[in-house]
Amino acid sequence: MIPLRLELLNFLPYKNPDPLDFTGLHVACLSGQNGAGKTSLLDAMTWALWGRARAKTDEELIHQGASEMRVAFTFELQGQVYQVIRQKRAGKGRGSSLEIQVQQGDKWRGLSEATILGTQKKIVGLLKLDYDTFVNSAFIQQGKADEFTRKTSAQRKEVLADILGLAQWDVYEKRAKDRIADLREQIVALDGEIAGYDRELARREEYETALAAAERKLADLQQRLRTAEQQWAEVEKARDALAALRRQMADLDKRLAAGEKELAQIETELRAAQAKGDPQSLQQTLVETQHAASLLDEREKEKSDITEKRQAAAEESARRKGENDTLAPQTEPLKKRVETLSAATEPVCPTCGQPLTEDHRHNIIDELTAEVEARRSRYRDNQSRLKTLADELAAHDRQLAQINAELRERPALQKKLADLQSKVTVATEARAQIESLAARRARWLESLQADRAARAALDAEAAQHAARAVDAASLQNAVDKLRFESRVSTEELGAARQRLSALESLSKYRADKLAARKKLTGEQGVFEELREAFGKRGVPAMIIEAAVPEIETAANQLLGRMTAGQMNVRFDTQRETQAGETRETLDIKIADELGTRAYENYSGGEQFRGNVAIRIALSQLLARRAGSQLQTLISDEGFGSQDAQGRERLVEAINAIQDDFQRILVVTHLDDLKDAFPARIDIVKTADGSQISVG
Repeated sequence: MIPLRLELLNFLPYKNPDPLDFTGLHVACLSGQNGAGKTSLLDAMTWALWGRARAKTDEELIHQGASEMRVAFTFELQGQVYQVIRQKRAGKGRGSSLEIQVQQGDKWRGLSEATILGTQKKIVGLLKLDYDTFVNSAFIQQGKADEFTRKTSAQRKEVLADILGLAQWDVYEKRAKDRIADLREQIVALDGEIAGYDRELARREEYETALAAAERKLADLQQRLRTAEQQWAEVEKARDALAALRRQMADLDKRLAAGEKELAQIETELRAAQAKGDPQSLQQTLVETQHAASLLDEREKEKSDITEKRQAAAEESARRKGENDTLAPQTEPLKKRVETLSAATEPVCPTCGQPLTEDHRHNIIDELTAEVEARRSRYRDNQSRLKTLADELAAHDRQLAQINAELRERPALQKKLADLQSKVTVATEARAQIESLAARRARWLESLQADRAARAALDAEAAQHAARAVDAASLQNAVDKLRFESRVSTEELGAARQRLSALESLSKYRADKLAARKKLTGEQGVFEELREAFGKRGVPAMIIEAAVPEIETAANQLLGRMTAGQMNVRFDTQRETQAGETRETLDIKIADELGTRAYENYSGGEQFRGNVAIRIALSQLLARRAGSQLQTLISDEGFGSQDAQGRERLVEAINAIQDDFQRILVVTHLDDLKDAFPARIDIVKTADGSQISVG
């Protein structure tokens, strides 16, 4: 990963400085007064890439008084240019954002995932570095260049183990130990179960003796039960016979009660039939009533004849009255015409104006006078006839009133006639019913006598069976007790058999547990071997043994360039003790033209070159193990703690290794070192936030 550009907004001391362009920079000094924000630039890079910096929370990174911050970091990775933009708003739940883009021509193509976590995983996957690996590889922090070489051999091995990520093997070793402890517990538990099985299997003879005793006891109880059940069966037969007799007796009692009830009903019906009367006297009354009814039928015919006569008289009266009503108005005009013609003196008709002679006039008068007289005569005849008809109508009305009065008695007579006819029929039928009821009564009396005799016989037989069933209760108790004891004995026998059968299962279980114990013991042996392999003298020691030559080679390449090939370093991983035994160690030996000596026997400048070479070699190893390539080196070694000679040595060391890195940034606040490197990035703290300039 090679830094190209860094844009800041409200990040730590920076408010809105000009972007920092790393293009064209190879080795640069990052200078400024303490607190100006030199290390904050490095925090900005790590916060943009991993969301982590020196501060404990993101809120602490926001510029004082601002509500949000933003960092855009552009870098090159394996020939591709990427840009990561991370933003944060102040306040809980205000939200953050993270984007990653790749440059394609003059445009940016987004690579972000749907979530910040997903995008963060993509960034780590591209870099093949997490935050801790980057800080421990690309950074040489103040006072830590010689940290590795100053430690004891045992401490060096621990540091190297941390760099190589061997702490995971401690986890594996602990898991193996935990598994061994768990297996031991399981084996102890199995031993307890097997011991319990052995104790139970030792009781086989005891269980067999108990089984034989249970079988004998059950056989005796079953024999006694069979005898008692036979006796009980005989009693049950007697009880069943008695119950059957009692059912027959109950049936006879019902029949007797029904017979007596039937006789009472027959007596009631006989009395009712006899109360229905003598059919002969009822027949005489019926004949007389029928004669009276026939007389009323004749009066009904007479009423019809009178009604017809009255209708004819009424019609004639209406016709003659209507004729008289028209004769008077018709006669009056004729009389007036006669008077008019009689009074006329002119030979002209006074009514129609036609010529009229005297003779003709008298003829007309005579004709009209005759017509008037004829009409008067007809009127008098009608009046005389109307009087006669009125008398006839009054006579007819009196006759009809008399007949109607007689006919009003007809419904009562008809009802009486119907009642008499019904009574005659009922009385006739009752005579036959009386004879039938008398015969039925005789038959029921005979049946009742037979049932009473049968009931007496049943009473005698039931008394005999009741005597045999007297001991039923005691026999029942005896049978119930024997059955209960037999069930208990059967259960005891089953339990005895079950115990013996369980021993067979226990034998199988014991064999299974022994097999399981053998398997667990084998597994315990495997985990014992794994515990040894995961321990410090196992795989971790082998990994360190394999990594040491790699570190040694890388350190010697750097040291050779720094000393023109006059110095090289060697790591000894084993040391022979005074007792002649081989002991694990990690000693540092440095060789020059004078020979090989211990690290501690060299001068400070020589030690410093060795420190830097070994530190960078360790950083390269850490980056390679993460699957990445270390192309950027940032040194915050702290020139202020060095004297002039020490600062000169550090500059020489950095210049000697500059071809191994694409970017080298050296952090310092000393003025005499600003021009010691080809380029300089100055940080100046102002009232408007820290400002950045490249020179």
